[in-house]
Amino acid sequence: MSKDKVLGFELIHQGKKVFGGFKNASITLIFSKNTEAHEKDLEIMFSGQNLESDESVEWLNKDIKVGDEFVIKVKETDNISPYRVKEKPLPYAEVLAKMIEEEILAMKFKQFKYLERKLKSKGLI
Repeated sequence: MSKDKVLGFELIHQGKKVFGGFKNASITLIFSKNTEAHEKDLEIMFSGQNLESDESVEWLNKDIKVGDEFVIKVKETDNISPYRVKEKPLPYAEVLAKMIEEEILAMKFKQFKYLERKLKSKGLI
């Protein structure tokens, strides 16, 4: 590997190329299918963690459809695609501490309904 080049992944979709990588990084490419009515059906997310700066970044996050085709290449380049730096999430305890009781109850009820649907769909309740 060349000293100035970055090893990473090139994702090609509908003729558009996106390169993700850093000198020291963890890269993820996730294709997801969600069956929950309140979420997207099919989605792709191309993201990573720049281990030198401790930044979590995202190159691509979009809906996809049946029949979409993707090409993934392992490459070296000195031209990384633009990315969005994701905000660091607050620790769960801090989030809960800032919520009023009604918000906590609403969140717990939503979690309960989600788990109830999952159990029913598997015939466990």
